Amino acid sequence: MPHGRICRPIALCLLAALALFGGCSKSNEAAREQREAHAQARAGAQAAAERLAAADAAADDLVAAVGNTDTSTLVSLRFKLAEQPRVGKLLRVQLALAQAPGLEIEAMHVSLVPRDGLNVQSTRTIDYIGPPTGATQEIQVDVLPTQTGVLGLAVTVLVDSAGASIARTFTIPLIAIGPES
Repeated sequence: MPHGRICRPIALCLLAALALFGGCSKSNEAAREQREAHAQARAGAQAAAERLAAADAAADDLVAAVGNTDTSTLVSLRFKLAEQPRVGKLLRVQLALAQAPGLEIEAMHVSLVPRDGLNVQSTRTIDYIGPPTGATQEIQVDVLPTQTGVLGLAVTVLVDSAGASIARTFTIPLIAIGPES
């Protein structure tokens, strides 16, 4: 019987230790899950920061289009050319149409009108219904210069918001050189 008396306290101590370690295991599991969640959040924040930096770097490559009004309006337009405009060679023009921060726009209508010596090969009108507040709309336009010299692409933007309806026209100058020999 003395042997049974010794085993019982040892068994109880072992059960208590297992319960204690089991609780620690659950605590360790919760801590591990929390560390993983924090790591994922940090990785998500880092990815968002990298995307923002890439967008800022891309915006630095863009040139402001010439507008018909002051710069304090509801939208602004920037552009980038893929290469030097050349007669008879299709040219891709990248447009970035930015809304004023905090502006809620109900609808935007964009119209592309080429000047003499330039043909638009892509769609000439684009509509945005309820774009996100403060968003920038990226537009790719293909144009074909048909003569050398200073050409132009007019971009008219009609903005409808709760407070106003405005139209703004921007001009994108293109200096086309002769065809490749």
